[in-house]
Amino acid sequence: MRTPSARRHLPAAIALAVLVAGAALLPTGMPQASAGGGVIPDLAMSPLNSYRVEWVNGRKLLRFTAMMVNVGSGHFEVHGHRQNTSQPMQVDQIIRESTARGSTVTQRIPTGAEGKWSGDGHNHWHVQEMMRYDLWGGAGTFRGAKVGFCFLDSDVYNSSLPGYSGGYYRGSWCGFSQSVLSNKMGISIGMGDEYEWYLAWQWVDITGLPNGDYTVRAKVDPYGFFLEENETNNCWYTRIRVNGNSVTALAADDVCVDDWSASPFRGNIQWAFDQGITFGCAPDLFCTNNAVTRAEMASFLVRALDLPPATEDHFADDEGSIHESAINRIAEAGITGGCGTDRFCPSARVTRAEMASFLARAYDLPPATEDHFVDDETSMHESNINRLAEAGIAAGCATDRFCPSSSVTRGQMTAFLFRAAN
Repeated sequence: MRTPSARRHLPAAIALAVLVAGAALLPTGMPQASAGGGVIPDLAMSPLNSYRVEWVNGRKLLRFTAMMVNVGSGHFEVHGHRQNTSQPMQVDQIIRESTARGSTVTQRIPTGAEGKWSGDGHNHWHVQEMMRYDLWGGAGTFRGAKVGFCFLDSDVYNSSLPGYSGGYYRGSWCGFSQSVLSNKMGISIGMGDEYEWYLAWQWVDITGLPNGDYTVRAKVDPYGFFLEENETNNCWYTRIRVNGNSVTALAADDVCVDDWSASPFRGNIQWAFDQGITFGCAPDLFCTNNAVTRAEMASFLVRALDLPPATEDHFADDEGSIHESAINRIAEAGITGGCGTDRFCPSARVTRAEMASFLARAYDLPPATEDHFVDDETSMHESNINRLAEAGIAAGCATDRFCPSSSVTRGQMTAFLFRAAN
């Protein structure tokens, strides 16, 4: 984010529209603080704008301008603090008695948010995960680059809101020294903090994505760290069309759309969530069209089958993976032998043929009585592919074809698991 001297003020925006957001069926991962007196803020998103495509060092970047705003009854204020420079910067939300500057603090709420120095090319402190950008379409779901935010009153958004008193919070309060032990950030009633399209890390990397229509969504406080009056107005999305180096905005709204509820796999995804097989890939997102990795497959199967803990470490290439425990569990259950000596290849995509073998072993499917497909004759997984077909778990990709080398998406995997379990 730019330094305070580079900020500009825009004319007051129109009043915030009434927001109607769809209920999120996937968890956001963090509990919401409870009310306990004082005037409460309400974070929301201003319309995204200034879309453009830019090439930087061989990467194709979708850039745009975003602004988080406060439309609540109270000012939004957080204080960072730590006892010494070796400790992480903890973040507390401050709730005051009234809208008067410096009024009595009625609540000091510890949050799950984290303060972090620099990290996005700016030498000041940021609150991590204050806002996130996501883009999705047929090629998958992709996260924006910017993670940390030093937020302040940069722009007037709605000066007619009760309690509006202009800008107050400054960029210098974020802390421009790595050694500071405390800092302060905030957004006043009716104000916003704008992040222009040209700022560092203000992009989604779309290198290699095909031309087509996509959804871009910005969400403020996606993990529910902070107390707000209204939890249903934290998003803005735009449907865009990318064609070469041009981008066109097609439609937009202030609803928290997601990347799974319009999918043909919606029911399977909801089932997998209800069964505790998945927790999504981000707040109310599933990455439905992303390819499943072998590591993710391990965790899906462990949760679906409730496999016991492993007694040893089976592979050398999964150290540090959040899925390592699950990988070892499916190895001990005889579901996988890895991809080579002491190797599991955790980041490799699961092919349809591999998926067949995983599920045939996991659910102990009986041998097949006939050959169902013509395009798997040379595959080492042919027997398991036929077992899957006779069990009614997979019908193939076309007449007499299974497409054994094609990748399996996360949405497809929930459908396979549902059929296997039922």
